[in-house]
Amino acid sequence: MFLKAFRRRISLPENYPQELLSVLNRVEELIGWNFVKRLPSGEAALSRPILEALNDLTDSVEFLVRRVVPRRVSYYAFRDPLTEVFNRYFLQEQIHFFARNRENFPIGVIYLDLNNLKTVNDRFGHKVGDLYIQRFASVLRSSVRKGDLVVRIGGDEFLIVVPRATEKIIEEIVRRIRNNVDLINMEGTLPVPLSFSAGWSLWTSPEEPFEEVLERADRVMYINKFLGKS
Repeated sequence: MFLKAFRRRISLPENYPQELLSVLNRVEELIGWNFVKRLPSGEAALSRPILEALNDLTDSVEFLVRRVVPRRVSYYAFRDPLTEVFNRYFLQEQIHFFARNRENFPIGVIYLDLNNLKTVNDRFGHKVGDLYIQRFASVLRSSVRKGDLVVRIGGDEFLIVVPRATEKIIEEIVRRIRNNVDLINMEGTLPVPLSFSAGWSLWTSPEEPFEEVLERADRVMYINKFLGKS
């Protein structure tokens, strides 16, 4: 990539020494993701175009190291790599945040579990199973309000955390999830219809342990799964 930009920048002739191009290739490999210092402008051993191109590369690497990489690291530290929804670590951080900010209460906790994922994995393979998880995560993201949190807590289990919730708001979110799952199934692109079970509970105050709220939502979800209800 660098050499292409280098050639465009200084319009290298066709007979430009291949040995020098090999050296530049090696320089690019060695720099990698490492931070390097700009070369001094008075360096006599290098022609000015080569010096400018190498310093451009140095500036690009520094930008990546100082700006882009930290943001990416921060992003993926809080994200599930398969679905890119939030992960359990982020959930723990948010629980502490909510506990310190009472204006977010009551908080709705919706526990969701994909149905028949083991059957999909056994019949069609884990790659197809991962597709079901990704499609379901996409449904959840498109069904919540801005500010609601979608979290994958493991396997085929997800949470939706709903600040400043009411029963009506939670019921509306679950209704949208059902409708969006129905739309996917109408497409007929999945070998087995996508289905899920859900249960929810309200976290009414920071004095109540979040684990108790989660257990209530989990119990309701399993009752609905047993009854064949979403």
